[in-house]
Amino acid sequence: MLLPMQLASKPKNYPEHQWPLILPPQQARAVAPPQMGFGGKFGPRGLLLSCFLLRPERVNRYRRWQVPRHQALFVGGVPPEMASQEIEEHMGKYGEARVVKRCRGYVYVRLEDPEAAAAAVNDVHVVSGAELRVEKATATKKQWYCKVDPEYPPRVRLLMDGVVHIENMLSMELQMNLVQQVMSLGGGSAGFYTPRFEGREMKLQTFCLGRHWDTRSHEYCDARLDHDNLPVLALPSNLSELAQGILSDLDQKCGEVIFPKMEPDTCIVNHYSASGSLGLHQDSDESEASISAGIPVLSMSFGCSARFLFGDDGNSLRSTMLRSGDVFIFGNSARLLQHGIAKVFPRTVPKRLKEILKGRLNLTLRQTEVD
Repeated sequence: MLLPMQLASKPKNYPEHQWPLILPPQQARAVAPPQMGFGGKFGPRGLLLSCFLLRPERVNRYRRWQVPRHQALFVGGVPPEMASQEIEEHMGKYGEARVVKRCRGYVYVRLEDPEAAAAAVNDVHVVSGAELRVEKATATKKQWYCKVDPEYPPRVRLLMDGVVHIENMLSMELQMNLVQQVMSLGGGSAGFYTPRFEGREMKLQTFCLGRHWDTRSHEYCDARLDHDNLPVLALPSNLSELAQGILSDLDQKCGEVIFPKMEPDTCIVNHYSASGSLGLHQDSDESEASISAGIPVLSMSFGCSARFLFGDDGNSLRSTMLRSGDVFIFGNSARLLQHGIAKVFPRTVPKRLKEILKGRLNLTLRQTEVD
């Protein structure tokens, strides 16, 4: 019987460059002989299994340099209704083809033959009346504005046309910095106060940056005329730049422009207690030019999780959970989305924010005027 220790020496006539054997971790776990008891010793069946699985000719097929090379192609201009199978059938005339990744408006196709891939790039491609753009896929290093936590990667969710929920978009370090900055501003002059709407106190505290939203006139102005007549605080540049950076990151993630360019001039800051809420409403007091252009409203959540309601009208509502570090954006055809906070969940503040934030903090950035 060939014992495992004898495999340490190179078999006769075995290629020098393919020795010693190197297994990837998953294969190394797969070939580990089973424990058979007897004080931790391997049983006879374990020895036979290890001798069979560790044979050089079996392991060799996992070596990277023996994997057949292929050519990846970028295929742009793909209509949403076009099936991936239809693209594979069209590209199949150049050889074995498979769609390996699909995003909105484009796909990546793998061709096994590099020469066939070169021929595909030089041809004109029309599938079901749609002209497709075929290019050689190139790896480009993307420049991300937001630095996220690696253990909590962002997840983009397209909830409906013009409505996007990005989970874990803001790193904990960034959340801490923003919370400290905004709570400091809110604790000073022209900071937090409890607004009244239609004669009733709202279940939150608020203040504005850049321009003030007047709860009585439903207009944006430069002073808090509905409360204490103090001039509104300036909008910090890092907040407007962050909103633009998030939209840029979203476009890179999706491979296309999702929302029109936004230059925020206003941030409404809302602070909810554990019993706070916000009724359904539309953000319809911005200029007609801003709304008709579909310029988005971008919301960032910090602290307690909340149940967020949204929909085209009050009769077809949907909901999603907004957690600390999430970003919610609506614009384009959904610019006048009905939305509100149904419930704030107590004791859900992330551990690292507990000392600087109680309840839920929300920053909503928007562009009220278009030049």
